[in-house]
Amino acid sequence: MLALLAVLALAFVGARSCASSQGEISKEEAIEIARDEIDFEPDGVQVRNVAQGIPQRRVWAVSFYTGRPTSPERFVVVQIDARTGEVEGVARS
Repeated sequence: MLALLAVLALAFVGARSCASSQGEISKEEAIEIARDEIDFEPDGVQVRNVAQGIPQRRVWAVSFYTGRPTSPERFVVVQIDARTGEVEGVARS
């Protein structure tokens, strides 16, 4: 029983430290990296730092759009590894 409590405590501490980590790549660096993946001048940019996968890791999701944010005419979402700065995916619409 004591071992189970110790494992749960370690899991809680590990989850808390992962959840608060923002990675090594700044928001501004993520935007600059993501700009290389688009071929248009955006009207706006939205950036989120999200946890992905199991085990969890931090990813910057950088969205570029034209038109209104609530109903964009065109948008691209670029996913960037928050630790390495590598582009992990690009979704276009």
